[in-house]
Amino acid sequence: MRAVLHFALGLVVCSAFLALTPALKAEPASGADDGLATLRAADTRVLTVGTRLAIANAPFCRATKNSVGMTLHHIGQYPDADAARATFGFASDYAVLALVSDGEAAQSGIQIDDSIIAVNGSAFAPAPDDLAAIDQPAAYRPVAWADTTLRSALDAPPVAITLVREGQTFDASLTGVPACRSRFELRPSGDYGASADGDIVGITSAMLGFMVDDDELAAILAHEMAHNLLDHRKRLNAAGIQRGLMQQLGRNARLTLATEIEADRLSIWLMANAGYDPGGAVRFWTRYGKQRGKGIFSAPTHYRWKKRVGLFEEEMGKLAAAEKDARGWYPPLLAEAPPLLD
Repeated sequence: MRAVLHFALGLVVCSAFLALTPALKAEPASGADDGLATLRAADTRVLTVGTRLAIANAPFCRATKNSVGMTLHHIGQYPDADAARATFGFASDYAVLALVSDGEAAQSGIQIDDSIIAVNGSAFAPAPDDLAAIDQPAAYRPVAWADTTLRSALDAPPVAITLVREGQTFDASLTGVPACRSRFELRPSGDYGASADGDIVGITSAMLGFMVDDDELAAILAHEMAHNLLDHRKRLNAAGIQRGLMQQLGRNARLTLATEIEADRLSIWLMANAGYDPGGAVRFWTRYGKQRGKGIFSAPTHYRWKKRVGLFEEEMGKLAAAEKDARGWYPPLLAEAPPLLD
């Protein structure tokens, strides 16, 4: 499956994961429909688990955005626009790719393949100057513009969305639900990986395919979301950490490892608040470590899997001894501002 650029509306995102990848080329036969169904299922799974984590932990997050549980894509991602319109139902340049089944967008009557033509009465189409001002590769700019426009609109709800379905125009009103700052995205790729950039949480399709259940998926997404919530990218930048090969050495590796330990610890609390079994982290890393325990996850910037599992079990013991209030368990790492790295 080739990659498609898209975004999950209303959620916050982590790490420099959002690299541009080749666009998915729509094909006219049943194989294209099968590929679309597979893509949608994977996107919906990531969106659903990520949304649940972000909403459940919103009472404890310092920065929140309104979430509606919807993922959009843009016609410009596809080399064959006519085939893409036939397959995805684009009646305009932007259409709905995936929805959280109990999310606000779905409950408002929005369906997959609905096309968006206006937001608050203004045409949902960027001007050339709008795109030129976006510091992203050209192919990603329309999606980045749409993301910024809709997220800004949701800061002052309700938002009136005008859509087209099977030639009929209709309106939906969206308010959004407070969610921790992070958007969640699937990156079709044969590489095993996940990342966070302070806003976007990304996971590859290969890594997603390794998950046995949603508890394991929640473990990975919660870890990456924790990086965003703890401002790890900003804190590492402020500490002068060098990236690339230099990040594996000396002080760079030591401080990076400190952020990975924080993210692992916080992830257990985030999972529990969202109703996921924190033991999913233990199960995933035990299996992953035994089968694929080399590469970045055994580098100096990360604990090896056995030590990592021990850390999860230690944190689960703290959680079991902690007092839960009506909102959930207040994660200790979110109770105070993150410390400086040194």
